[in-house]
Amino acid sequence: MTFKEGNYNIKAVSKKLGIRPGTLRAWERRYHVVAPFRNESGHRLYSEEQVLKLQTLIERVNEGFTIKQAVESLERKGTYEENVSEGHHYIAQIAREIADALLCFDEERAQAVLNQAYSMYSIDRVTIDLFMQVEKQLEEMDKQPSMTNIHKQYMFQILGAKVKNVMLSIPKNNLMPKALLFSYQGDSYSILLRVFSFYLKRKGMDVICLDAGIPLEDVELVMEQIQPELMIISSMDRVHFEQAANHVRYVAEKSFIKKSGIIGDAFNGLTDDQKKHHADLFVGKSRADWELWLEHMN
Repeated sequence: MTFKEGNYNIKAVSKKLGIRPGTLRAWERRYHVVAPFRNESGHRLYSEEQVLKLQTLIERVNEGFTIKQAVESLERKGTYEENVSEGHHYIAQIAREIADALLCFDEERAQAVLNQAYSMYSIDRVTIDLFMQVEKQLEEMDKQPSMTNIHKQYMFQILGAKVKNVMLSIPKNNLMPKALLFSYQGDSYSILLRVFSFYLKRKGMDVICLDAGIPLEDVELVMEQIQPELMIISSMDRVHFEQAANHVRYVAEKSFIKKSGIIGDAFNGLTDDQKKHHADLFVGKSRADWELWLEHMN
């Protein structure tokens, strides 16, 4: 198989790049970023060259470009960067250092590494990409016997507080739409939910992100008071996903909410039929997915 021949199907590319298949199809349809080979069954097959081009675009999006700007930038240069993964690997290395420090309850060292990262990269790159990498590291550590609930609670407390502090540095615009984010009942704390709340605030929204463990009845009281246009639920446990999805659809039909969705790992554990049925609710797992999902809000 050569560099230019089709080698990866869309599911493999989605997993490799960390974005939804629907996002890849939308990029292909709207921006003609790649034209994958089609086999006899009509299924897409992407070459190494096309995967590298897509990875370059994702890097641009992670740096704060819209996908349209990223495509235009790539077209002006007329090439892609073969060393595009270097920055990603270094971010992963920093994430590992932070996770190791937190596992040892060494907040001072974790904060020192974080401060160094903020001095090297943009606020978006650190708060979104680095923190999501840290969460991946913690998921791997969760398989180890040494990882206890106390460790996880401590880590989430430190990282969540950091995201909150960073969000406070972003000016609030009361004229922008309000967004309410919370964890579904029984769900544990989600770093991803905090990171997504930061992303929305960077988009100009007035964001209210509630901590885990708040009963749905109390969430509904908050909703009545602030009247958000956007509602996001974190669902990390596949067992509760159907209940979370039903709740989202019920609230969306009965309220002033323009758009609602679900974020979290629970979606990944669904069957293909379930994923297809709930595709409209799933916000996605990367900034590229988020950009596409938000386009349909208005």
